[in-house]
This record gives sequence, structure tokens and C-alpha cells, in this order.
Amino acid sequence: MGSGFYDQALLTEHVEVALEELVQASGLSAEEIVELVEYGALEPVSGTAAEVSRWRFSARAIVMGRAASRLKTDFDLNVSALSLVLTYLQRIEEMEAELTRLRAQLLG
Repeated sequence: MGSGFYDQALLTEHVEVALEELVQASGLSAEEIVELVEYGALEPVSGTAAEVSRWRFSARAIVMGRAASRLKTDFDLNVSALSLVLTYLQRIEEMEAELTRLRAQLLG
């Protein structure tokens, strides 16, 4: 699948990708993705811990995977550091969304 599919897939959380697709789209290795799942920075939407090959991820994981790949390259981070940074980035994003919601409520 070309990158156009992934650009469109990012628009929805309902699109799922397999581990192999996430590897191709993110620039991370399968081993790095497995480690990020173990650290809790990425979470498969289906499949068990014992069935790594059957894992499926939401399209949101592509965005996080690409960010992780850039951080790894730009700052020479190992997987545990990537996990920490990704967790903080997700938390910041959640807080910004909450702030936006509260501002709309206050002004609306």
C-alpha cells in the first residue's frame, strides 16, 4: 500500500493496520514496536501478547510510530527513552484536547 493510504488512514481511529504495515509505515523495526508495546507506549487493538504476528493497531499508531522513528534518529534515543517521550507526547495531546473542550464550553 502506498503512503497515500496511510495519509487517509490517519483521519480515523477505526482503521486498523497489521504489525507489518506499521513497520513499513513508521520506519521502526518489528522488535522496536514490540518493545514499545511492552513499555506501554503503543497498544495493539487486537491480538494477545503471545500472538505478536496477529497484532492490529489503530491508524493512530502510525503517527506515533513515525514520531518515534524521527525521535530515535534525531536524538539517538533507545526504545525505553522513546517510550517515555511518546507517553509524554500522548499526555500533552490529551491535555490540549481537554483544554480546547473546556475553552469551547466556557465560550459557548
